[in-house]
Formats: sequence, structure tokens, C-alpha cells
Amino acid sequence: MAINLQQISARLNFYMRIKELDVYQLSVMTQTPPAMVGCIVQGEEYCMDDLLAFLKQLPDLNSRWVIYGEGNVFKGEGDAHPEAHLKKDRTAYLSEMQNLLHQLEEIEKHQQEQTHLDQLRNRIRELTKHI
Repeated sequence: MAINLQQISARLNFYMRIKELDVYQLSVMTQTPPAMVGCIVQGEEYCMDDLLAFLKQLPDLNSRWVIYGEGNVFKGEGDAHPEAHLKKDRTAYLSEMQNLLHQLEEIEKHQQEQTHLDQLRNRIRELTKHI
């Protein structure tokens, strides 16, 4: 399964909105340099070891959800009191989740379009070889 930095960024931004955190606060919480947190949050290039070390410092956040989109946002969300993780009402979270899903769909659509463009470019290269 390929890791997509833009999707990780979108999911992490969703988590930050839920927890009402900014990059600096997240940096302090995780004891991670602000520049590294900024790279992760913005979907820029970074080392996966840095991402994993960063995620280990967020014990309530489900790292599989961040990386692969699998499971729930929070670890143990199936527990009796998931509200302990939440600061806003559920309607606001549903709206945020819809926005996140839309962002992820746009990222996926863009990737599919890019793949199609790459296939067309390769086909053109193959055809021009015979000219």
C-alpha cells in the first residue's frame, strides 16, 4: 500500500482541527521541531522514521488512520467514552469529516488524472519512436 503525503497531511490537519491545535502546539506536545511538524502538516517530503517518531508522541491518535486511512481517528474510539477526545459538538465533527473526505477524494482524483496523463505521455513517446 503506497503512502500518500497529501492524504497524511489532510488527516493530520483534521486531527489538529478537532483538538484545536496549531503547528507550534503540536510541536511542543510531541517534542518535535516546528519545521518538521510543518513539513508533515503541509505534506512536504520527510523521512518516515520522523513521521513514526512524531506519531508515537500522540497516544490518542490512531497512526494507522493517519498513514493509511484505516480505522478511527482516535485509538480506543470504540471505548465507552470517546467524547473524552472531542471538544466540539458532533455536528461540527460530521461537517469536518465531510470536508476531509472531499479533500481526500480530490487528492485521489488528481492522482488518477496524473496516472492517466503519464500513460498518455508514454504512449506518445512509443508512437514517436516509430516516426
